[in-house]
Amino acid sequence: MKTKQLLFAATFLLFAEMTGAQNYQVPVSEKDEKMMEGKFKPTWESLKNYKVPEWFRNAKFGIWAHWGPQCVEGSGDWMARSLYMEGSREYKYHLEHYGHPSEVGFKDIIPLFKAEKWNPDKLVALYKKIGAQYFFALGNHHDNMDLWDSKYQPWNSVNMGPKRDILAEWEKAARKYELPFGISFHADHAWIWYEPSQRYDRLGPKAGIPYDGTLTKADGKGKWWEGYDPQDLYAQNHPLSKGSWSDGMIHQQWGWENGACVPTQEYITNFYNRTLDAINRYNPDLIYFDVTVAPFYPVSDAGLK
Repeated sequence: MKTKQLLFAATFLLFAEMTGAQNYQVPVSEKDEKMMEGKFKPTWESLKNYKVPEWFRNAKFGIWAHWGPQCVEGSGDWMARSLYMEGSREYKYHLEHYGHPSEVGFKDIIPLFKAEKWNPDKLVALYKKIGAQYFFALGNHHDNMDLWDSKYQPWNSVNMGPKRDILAEWEKAARKYELPFGISFHADHAWIWYEPSQRYDRLGPKAGIPYDGTLTKADGKGKWWEGYDPQDLYAQNHPLSKGSWSDGMIHQQWGWENGACVPTQEYITNFYNRTLDAINRYNPDLIYFDVTVAPFYPVSDAGLK
């Protein structure tokens, strides 16, 4: 981990120091993607030397390109979840324009994300012109697709969709225009976020027919996604969380409490490796996790490494 990368690293390390004796239900495996050695160690003595970078102390305005395949339909930022909620606005839009979620799920939206008009150099130049002092790119959303040439997630923007390394192109433009570069990661919650994809219609002509969230690699023979495992995207080969059929329950389980289904070590380690892969490739000045404390805390130590 390079010292300039994670402005929140000191906070996480402090937290790790305070919780060092805690036994975690699902410890992460660190054997695959290696973390860079940096200036700081998880000790109080080491952290005494930490200083907030001057650019961050002075930066008042940044721009975040929260952009990925969820933008294809334009029905909502959480459309990849909500399209599986019978009767919701996103469900109705998806049904009308793309098809029933038992036949056409979010995986089938990904090829439509082509980014053919996307010009990162032009956009970042504009952001700089209007006063942005730093720039953030989306690494992955809750939909679990990686927007770079990911080593650990085959459902990525180089293998499918635009077939471009989106993070690499954002990073190149940010460096060119001398804007500190950040990456946000949201895919840790896909485990519970995608649970509605295990549902089925309760009403209508397709009542009882399961949505596509439990499809496996074997189901892809002859399909556009042949050779890819939908479970690498949907991560639904697990029991439902408590109250999963209640659309709003996820907000009470964001911290992996209140009956949330606990992720496996394989799933947690995969997110950990993907995050380190992006950090090791693109050397961001800042990262953001869409969590309350740290990824998978308190069930795992993954976010405290």
